[in-house]
Amino acid sequence: MTLKALLLDLDNTLVPEMRNYELAFAAAGREDARKHSFDMAALRATVFGLSDQMWQQSDTFEYCARLGIGSPTSLLSDFPGDRPEFAKLREWAPGYRELCWTKALRPLVNEAVAAELAAKLDAAFRAALRLQCPPYEDAVPMLEKVGQTHTLAVLTNGPGDVQRTKLRASGLERFFVVTIASGDIGFGKPDPQIFTTGLERLGVTANEAIAIGDSLERDVVGAHNAGLRCVWLNREGDALPGPRPEHEIASLEELAPLVVHLTSGSAAF
Repeated sequence: MTLKALLLDLDNTLVPEMRNYELAFAAAGREDARKHSFDMAALRATVFGLSDQMWQQSDTFEYCARLGIGSPTSLLSDFPGDRPEFAKLREWAPGYRELCWTKALRPLVNEAVAAELAAKLDAAFRAALRLQCPPYEDAVPMLEKVGQTHTLAVLTNGPGDVQRTKLRASGLERFFVVTIASGDIGFGKPDPQIFTTGLERLGVTANEAIAIGDSLERDVVGAHNAGLRCVWLNREGDALPGPRPEHEIASLEELAPLVVHLTSGSAAF
């Protein structure tokens, strides 16, 4: 069958996840760090550490872990959706964020300043992601090439609001006709349902699509469980410890030529 569609992962495939969170954090607090003479890197480490600790202790942690939602992503989402777990999170998250920021700031600024500054930096960090989310340098050139011949979808673990913010801020949203976040549909990689949902929305079969992602455990295993072939993006040159993808690339620069090859030889692959 002809290769018609590509199902691409987002975080650490098209955009760097933690690096962009760090950029947004720095942009949000740079002015106040100068004003109050504290180190932003140290504050970030404390805020992110506290958020991870409290997130893992939250009532909805196991559910969110199945969706691939962790911290510091949890500091950025409004948790849209009608599932009971997200309704609970919408009540819990504002206090959680306030506590993370306030506890981290108390050793650094006057107590009278901490609460006000915590609220300011919380809002600024969430807003800064809309401006601080550059893609990998090899993402746009690849998408411009493969988008001319194939239909593209993003399948990503994470809350829908944060993941779509990343797509818009990175300038990549225009390439995709379908975007599916695990928070939108209630299951995430490696659950095969996120892949089959993507196929259904694109109107293609598993034989007419291929998945691309950086995670062996989530992208490769999930794609295989859905009957899809997979291209593993191995930017770091890691050894292959587990399931074998059909193809491995070290950069997205290699994807367009591979897609051409697979399309021209699709009857055999």
